[in-house]
Amino acid sequence: MFERKDLEKLEKFNFNDAYVVSLFLNVSPNERKKQAYLSKFKNLVKSLPENIQNACKDDISKMEAFLQSERESFKKSIVIYSCVDKNLWIRYDLNVELKDDLVVDRTPCTSPLFDLLDNYQKYGVLLVDKRTARVFLVFLGDIEEYGMVQHEDVPGKHKKGGWFALAEKRYERHIDYHVKMHLKDAVDKFDSFLKDKNIRRLIVAGPDEAISELMNILNDEIKLKIVGRANIEKYASKEDVLEKVIPIVEEYERSKEKETVSELITRSLKNNNAVMGIDDVFKYLRDRRVMKLVIVKNYIVEGFICQNCGFATTQNVECCMECGGCVMKNDNLVEKATEMAIEQSALVEVVKDEKDRQRLLEYGGIGAFLRF
Repeated sequence: MFERKDLEKLEKFNFNDAYVVSLFLNVSPNERKKQAYLSKFKNLVKSLPENIQNACKDDISKMEAFLQSERESFKKSIVIYSCVDKNLWIRYDLNVELKDDLVVDRTPCTSPLFDLLDNYQKYGVLLVDKRTARVFLVFLGDIEEYGMVQHEDVPGKHKKGGWFALAEKRYERHIDYHVKMHLKDAVDKFDSFLKDKNIRRLIVAGPDEAISELMNILNDEIKLKIVGRANIEKYASKEDVLEKVIPIVEEYERSKEKETVSELITRSLKNNNAVMGIDDVFKYLRDRRVMKLVIVKNYIVEGFICQNCGFATTQNVECCMECGGCVMKNDNLVEKATEMAIEQSALVEVVKDEKDRQRLLEYGGIGAFLRF
């Protein structure tokens, strides 16, 4: 799992005149059958100019050997940055698919990973009971544990009777006090974690009783970030925690996706800083006014795009309707729109749910929220 500071550090690395090779490759299970991903890699290499291939042949050889030997450890995509001359080798395994690409330059190609940071939400998970609290980060289908708060001095409950019955309530208040102090300490540390990692969505987990105690302590700012809760055993493995929280994440993402599509359609029909359809989207992309691009997954629109001013249309035209310049046929205007949005630091949301896909397809399969 990578963070923004990792990419910023990579960008500041001093490569001088050395080439750095940046590889983005889909290595999902289907691609691993008969090593199809390896054939794609070789084709990407062949597409490079011969002088570039020769200049970075050691990096290419190292990547190819790695792809052949490490396939059992792959997830859905792999990202590799290699510069043999500077002894650099960085590998990221991702549980999301990326567009296949091989870039050779004097600087690393980090924009696809920055885009993931900008367009995918992080989820914090706080797993508590009356003595321990564990903190997790869920991002891009993966999970990492970031720490544990443990207070062994919290007393346990004991059954009392006889002469000791009168002391029972006092003893329970003593326990409750220690539990609250433990949870307060956990919340303070977790609040710092949320701010440090810029996490805006939260899942609370643990026994119902502990979660109820926790909710009494959480401040309103943290409560507003909670999107779900789960009953998870305190010493569960991080893989078990991920298995329990992924359905919560997916359900919340579906609900937000539905809200996004509904808002886009409503605001577009009211001309309220939103547009739909490929032609209008390109118009505002050219003006750099797109704040968020919304597209249907796996949607392809053929058309024509001007090489001079960027005008795009699905109509069969011989010259640009804006500047009169030369137009070229484009096999996928949606992909081009996505590239333009990313270049302008706009957010990109891909609609995957079938019902929402069909709703958006009725309005052209693509739309945008505008900056102004």
